[in-house]
Amino acid sequence: MAFQETAHPEGGFGGFGGFGGFGGFGGFGGFGGFGGFGGFGGAPSFDAPLVVNSLITNHDGIAGTWQTVTSAIQENCPEYDAFLGRLSPEVRQSIYALELASRLGFTFKFEGACSGTAQVWHLNVTSNPDGTDKPLAAYATLARMSRPTMAIFKKQLDLVANYADLRQDRAAEIIAQLSTPVEFLRSIAFIAPARTPYTIELLATAQGLANLVEMRIKYALACKRPIEFSPQIQPMILTPTHGTLPSGHSTEAFMLARVLWLLLRDAGVVPYGDTIWGKMFMRQASRIAVNRTVAGVHFPVDSEAGAILGLTLGAYFAGRCKGSNEIRGWAFHGDQYPDSRDFDWTQLYDPATHMQKEPGTWADETTTSLTGTTIQSKPLAWLWNRAKQEWLDLREPCANGGSGSGTPEVGGDDDAPSENDGS
Repeated sequence: MAFQETAHPEGGFGGFGGFGGFGGFGGFGGFGGFGGFGGFGGAPSFDAPLVVNSLITNHDGIAGTWQTVTSAIQENCPEYDAFLGRLSPEVRQSIYALELASRLGFTFKFEGACSGTAQVWHLNVTSNPDGTDKPLAAYATLARMSRPTMAIFKKQLDLVANYADLRQDRAAEIIAQLSTPVEFLRSIAFIAPARTPYTIELLATAQGLANLVEMRIKYALACKRPIEFSPQIQPMILTPTHGTLPSGHSTEAFMLARVLWLLLRDAGVVPYGDTIWGKMFMRQASRIAVNRTVAGVHFPVDSEAGAILGLTLGAYFAGRCKGSNEIRGWAFHGDQYPDSRDFDWTQLYDPATHMQKEPGTWADETTTSLTGTTIQSKPLAWLWNRAKQEWLDLREPCANGGSGSGTPEVGGDDDAPSENDGS
């Protein structure tokens, strides 16, 4: 969500700024609140002029006469995911970016002079049975989206106008949410640069994928913003130049909420078996999405489309990390959307089952089975597992009979998930 023109990231999430040259992945610059992470807590610059010049004279003073290297030196293992741990975060992000982007496809199917469907595909790559290096490739539907009619947008404008009454109360939130959703998700889950650096890296990677996809769909559908319908909307923040549907804030917030919820459940640690955690993540994502309507820059239908896309990408991203032999794609039929409907995330997703719901004729799911293969990426699997380790319980030595092994244990005193809502 750092693509927002009015955003002024302060930290830039350090090395992740390197994604600025990779389209949507420039969004990593928005991890402002985690600026200290990128700078490694204010560590000194090892290439400062004083250090460089000192190393030159230091070399002349101690290196001595050159000695030919004769000892055996082993080569690094090629394509070895464990080597990722020796790379800097910004270098790893470049690897993750290609892993994700190289398996995506995009098409637009025209349906009349001014309408059509934007389609995002997963490219499934398998080895060629003829033994050649050229792989076989087939596309599976990941997301389809068509835009609402002008009549639907006009009716939705009534909701946008009414939401303006909340601007005074939500102003601080709206400004703070110009940056990454992680700033607000970390108030629910214990996310901190020193404690969960790999979780932050995982969420940054997920947000980059969402930004990449949403921006391409926005460009294709080219839906007008509320300010282009009426001079009385008067948004309280600068309206972004890209199209209104799907909402990027909704897409990214719901994607990160689902990824984080799946990560915590995968860790299997009490209390994350309780569905209240998943509900809180979704409530937070919804709050971020709705605030964009309060600000006057989005329609509720934008948030609905964004939530569907974000939830879909969240499951897909987790599949790229954990492994999956199917693609659950979702379609949003904007021209069938109820024109007076307000945004409601509870009609789209069930945190208890981790499943998306079909809210009506305007959204439906398609499943593509990938027989004998998986969409897992080894580099992304490495990142997921590193992030997962940050959420495991660390037991005191006495809990294991004084063994002092220091080995994290999955689960707690009762591994059975609780269905207590907690609200």
